Amino acid sequence: MTPPNQSLYEVLGLTPSATSEQIKSAYRRAARRSHPDQGGSSELFHLVSEAYQVLSDPLQRSAYDRRLGHAGTGAAPNGSSPARPAGTGAGTAPGRPGRPAPNPDFGKSPVFEPDFSPQRPPAIPLAMISRQVNGEPERPGLFKRMGSSAGSRYDAENLTIGLLANSLLPDYPAGRLVNSLRIPDSGRRGGVLEIGHVLLGGYRMAVIDSMMASPGAWYWDGNTLRHRGHAVGSLRLDDAVRTLQERFPDVRVSGWLVLHNANQNPFEPVIDSPPNLPESAPVDVVNPGTLARDLRRFFSTGPQPNTVLLPVLGALLDAAKQ
Repeated sequence: MTPPNQSLYEVLGLTPSATSEQIKSAYRRAARRSHPDQGGSSELFHLVSEAYQVLSDPLQRSAYDRRLGHAGTGAAPNGSSPARPAGTGAGTAPGRPGRPAPNPDFGKSPVFEPDFSPQRPPAIPLAMISRQVNGEPERPGLFKRMGSSAGSRYDAENLTIGLLANSLLPDYPAGRLVNSLRIPDSGRRGGVLEIGHVLLGGYRMAVIDSMMASPGAWYWDGNTLRHRGHAVGSLRLDDAVRTLQERFPDVRVSGWLVLHNANQNPFEPVIDSPPNLPESAPVDVVNPGTLARDLRRFFSTGPQPNTVLLPVLGALLDAAKQ
């Protein structure tokens, strides 16, 4: 918890007028400084993570500013204008000009498209339609687990499923998570793409892969992931995003690679990226805390988020490993 005489801004060494980029930069510096491996403490590191979780989310930050008595003082991401209190923007989120506000249908009961009835039953079994989570990671055999990263991926995929099942899906009844898919690559590289998770909601689709992260510095420049300066193997997540986008052109598809750590702190590891990396990039590399926040924003600002597109869901279920 935050010390009673210290605000979340002060934890990061900032003022309430800080821009989103300043918050991100301050968090990275504070996270390195407070990490137990760098001479800090677990308590301080969690405090820094708490501050970033609140201040990096426009809605949470706006509510926190009101509690502090600083409503309307936070700067917009480009520093050009102050944040608007909730409800004053024309379809934009507080503090994020041009970013859509959350759709009020996000947490409502699902609407199925096309609708079905006993006279017109759906092509998908009702048991699968009603489940929010379908499929499970492929458990590697003993020798495969010992001789490769298969065991690590299996563990990471289970952590991702647990994260989504606990932090997002209870608030998102229309969300449908399909795990462990195989889809032919539509590009020149060919072959079969093994995809850890696809989360479908409304007219949006999140393609997610999972890894266990070793300690040390991670860096993502939008194309190459590096750990301690060395490139991490070939990532085909961008191929999966492209293939699914081509297959489902009416749905917006984006990708995330989530890096889990052994101590399960949701804000480890700290992943550096260039300040000009666009938020609209088709793939991002994140820690679990950032993934949960990004996905909530991604689906809650989409069109008709409480719609379950049964033809798309059926195709994803067909692609899941049996």
